[in-house]
Amino acid sequence: MIAFALALLLAQEDLDAAIKDLASKMSKEGISGKLAEAAASEWGAQAIREKIDVLLAGRTARLERDPLGFYEDHLFATDENGDLSLRPERKIEMERLAGRISRAGETMRDFNRRCDGLVKRMAGEGPLDRAAKEAWSDPAFRVAFFHRHPAELREFGLDEHMGSLFLDGLERGADGKLRLSASSATDFMTGTLGTLDQFKPCEKPYLQQAAKVKDEAARATLTSDAGILFVLGRLLRQAQEGGAEAIGGITDGDPPSLSFNLPLEELAPLVKEAERVSAALQARFAMLIPDIEPTREQELALVDFLSNGRVRMLLAERAMALMGAQRRKADEILAAVVEDGFEEKDGRLRVKAGRYVDDQKAESLDALHAELSGVIEEFNGTMRQDLDRIAERCLDASVAAMFEDRAGTFLLLEHRDRTVAGLIDAVRRQAIDAFQKAYLVKEGEVYVVRPDRIKRVDAILERAAAIKKEMEK
Repeated sequence: MIAFALALLLAQEDLDAAIKDLASKMSKEGISGKLAEAAASEWGAQAIREKIDVLLAGRTARLERDPLGFYEDHLFATDENGDLSLRPERKIEMERLAGRISRAGETMRDFNRRCDGLVKRMAGEGPLDRAAKEAWSDPAFRVAFFHRHPAELREFGLDEHMGSLFLDGLERGADGKLRLSASSATDFMTGTLGTLDQFKPCEKPYLQQAAKVKDEAARATLTSDAGILFVLGRLLRQAQEGGAEAIGGITDGDPPSLSFNLPLEELAPLVKEAERVSAALQARFAMLIPDIEPTREQELALVDFLSNGRVRMLLAERAMALMGAQRRKADEILAAVVEDGFEEKDGRLRVKAGRYVDDQKAESLDALHAELSGVIEEFNGTMRQDLDRIAERCLDASVAAMFEDRAGTFLLLEHRDRTVAGLIDAVRRQAIDAFQKAYLVKEGEVYVVRPDRIKRVDAILERAAAIKKEMEK
């Protein structure tokens, strides 16, 4: 939500700048001059933004009412029979999506492992116990249950973690080169490099504590460059973000005072793991760097960022933290399943007495079947229905197979939502053009208010005056 709010704030700032730029191109005479003067003010810009929202609402509302229809139109051409053919310009996009979907099973690997562990704990003796055990052993049930909580249960790879942090801010151009297209990626890089700048005053007090670790191997690991980067990186990040998982704290001073909530030697295995993750990132970035556009300053900065070994260790620490948080969420969901439906007797899990009952409050196998099969029915209906309709009409067998991939359902839904959000964003990017075309016309070198829009512009000016009064209060 914070990232979304920040995106909206940045979009508003861009629009305000565009409104002021348009004001500078408008005539300074008559009602055109009044509108130009208002547009250069905070209250006038707000009144114009409100009017722009009205202008764009019709276009965005259609996208919001029929996201599947616009998603289909984005990807496919429809023939007279209603069959779908992939648009040539979408081929590369769909090949990338197909690659992700082909690995969808891997994202469920950890969840399936957890399910296997759960099944092993089940007694499976009485009718209810056997039915529960069969359900949690059924791949179809697992896929359906997984899709109730895909964000929490999916197992992200390093690529996805790096994508969520900053690499999703890269966009491939028509020439095949990668360019930074999102300010959030640049901000992340700047913040990470800023963390490195904070290391210097913390290194001495940290090394003084690490030198007291009795285990020689652990001490060597913790005092190595990798150890310093990992431990201080985690300490500084957690000090900024907060949370119950913090390994310690920092108190301002010269030098600052460091405290730890656990024996330092317990962090040595994490440093070793971080070194392995950093090596994997180095290999991945080495494949990426040749594709980065080398001429622009921000892309050159990105190459330096990806080539920096100290940065990679901080990225490894962040990835490990994300994976740890992911595991905890999955643990919580499976623990809630056990708490809700089972009780432990003689070291085995049995269906909780009174959990599945009929109208007479008697234990009911039908009630258990209805609830567990409902998970699959919900998945088939709510999530799969639209995707199956696309698959049914696809003329390209490989594209149809992709939309039929049940394990990849969450990726398809994410792609649909991301595509529609992009279409809505594209409409919003036309904001100033929409206002200009609706209210202005060019005369010579300047813009003037269209004669047929004078009354509507008067209303904008009245609204601007009202906003000004509200701000002054």
